[in-house]
Amino acid sequence: MKQFLCITSYFFFFAVSFFYADSFRVSALHTHTFNTEVFDPVAITIGYNDAVSFSINSDCVFLEGIELEIKQDSISMSYPNSIAYTLYTGISPSPSKKYIDYSAKKISTALLPNRFSHILRIPIKKHYTFKQTKNGEILSYNSNVVTEPFMLRLNPVMKGLPDNFEQASFTVIARPLLIAEGGLKLKLQFPEKEQKPVTVQLNNEYLTQPDALQLLLPGTYSVNISSDAYRTEIRSCIIERGKITQLEVQLKSITPLLHIQAPENVAVFLDGQEITLPKTPLPIAVGEHTIVFKMGTYELTRQITVEEGKTYEMTMTMDVLLQEIAN
Repeated sequence: MKQFLCITSYFFFFAVSFFYADSFRVSALHTHTFNTEVFDPVAITIGYNDAVSFSINSDCVFLEGIELEIKQDSISMSYPNSIAYTLYTGISPSPSKKYIDYSAKKISTALLPNRFSHILRIPIKKHYTFKQTKNGEILSYNSNVVTEPFMLRLNPVMKGLPDNFEQASFTVIARPLLIAEGGLKLKLQFPEKEQKPVTVQLNNEYLTQPDALQLLLPGTYSVNISSDAYRTEIRSCIIERGKITQLEVQLKSITPLLHIQAPENVAVFLDGQEITLPKTPLPIAVGEHTIVFKMGTYELTRQITVEEGKTYEMTMTMDVLLQEIAN
């Protein structure tokens, strides 16, 4: 009967305080900040009158919720309905290990079920895809969870708990709840300051905003970049869930290029003009061209036809031929 009255009083107090800020004291406060959207599970051990504060410091492109699993030990499970958990926002002062007295706005509270594990799924986006677990619940969406710290607090609601209850411990495990997609960020490097139009296809589908972040299901994708002003570039990339793949592509002009290689002391003439052979290919006009190699009295001439958007390599080699002549 006493336990029933205690529980009834607790819920009456909750119904009243839901509309006002709670003032409370904790034995200890633990804090954790999520600096990335994808993180390994974080486990924090707390006491029955402790609290843990969480902050989200990321753009939340892939993160759509935080899962908090509360695990209790055999001591607390020996006293059912003895512990309540409450989730708060609007915390004052700012959560810190040096403070134990707080005022905060309650957004959810309930008795901790008498089982080893209870899971709270907290949406940080209004529209989410995750489902409720068998041993847990999904809390209502609250936009403040993203913009400010939120706190999970445990507190006893049953009087007359034995001395050994001081040894009861709880483990709070935080996990990310991610959308199914990953991201592709395409960065095009243009050969000149003036950027001319390009067409980008992703798996043969045209992108209307190729410079925007593309949310894609995990897998391998083909990127095709074409233009009247640049050479066609084809790349492949792998998309992973919850990660952004950066793909940088250097565009090249469609002006033909000619790379000439020749031994030292060989003079090279292009369309009648002697040239110094650079280490990089030479830009060359579309059409017919004549290349002449001269070394002393020896001269070698070649005619080439150059097409738009192609690269050519011409190499002059000197060789010695040895043959065995039959008697």
